[in-house]
Amino acid sequence: MDYIFYMIIFLLFFCLPCLFVYFLYWILKKSGRKKTGIIASIVFILPFLLFTSYIIFDDLFLSKSEAREILKGHQIVLNDDFEVTFNQSGGFRDYTHKFELSISEKDKRTFIEGRIWDDKPDERIQVHSQLMDRYEGDTLRANYTNGKYYIYSMYRPNGKGIVPTFVEISVLKDKNTLIYEEILD
Repeated sequence: MDYIFYMIIFLLFFCLPCLFVYFLYWILKKSGRKKTGIIASIVFILPFLLFTSYIIFDDLFLSKSEAREILKGHQIVLNDDFEVTFNQSGGFRDYTHKFELSISEKDKRTFIEGRIWDDKPDERIQVHSQLMDRYEGDTLRANYTNGKYYIYSMYRPNGKGIVPTFVEISVLKDKNTLIYEEILD
């Protein structure tokens, strides 16, 4: 069933625009306007290629303001300048988005001192936990530490039939690196 769905998506997204551009060129060429056909084909295919390349290379386009907005949604404010050192997203059925930021010592201290930390994670907050209904209930949050990280976790059910959201934001204890990972499972 998934194979058919992805084939339909491929046909609609890729094949139909290519056929439209080809027939546009062919019709104009047959009517004696070959140069107009070439120009029209380029004009119609260029936005499609730009949009397709944006989707394929979306990982390269995470801006600092987008990262700030994502973190702001979890009450994490970065006051100093930072660098995006890694960004990756993808997946159709299990969407994940992960990025790493090189942050200042002051922002790291603000993240650590602004929370109360436990020694172990809340078992209900894990992605594949059997301890709770995955689709209904309250948003769960936990702050805990392990040997290498300070970790903030958030689990939000989104309702029946909608995949829940799991977010984990961690800061390395020995480096000024913040790691954000969001999983829609």
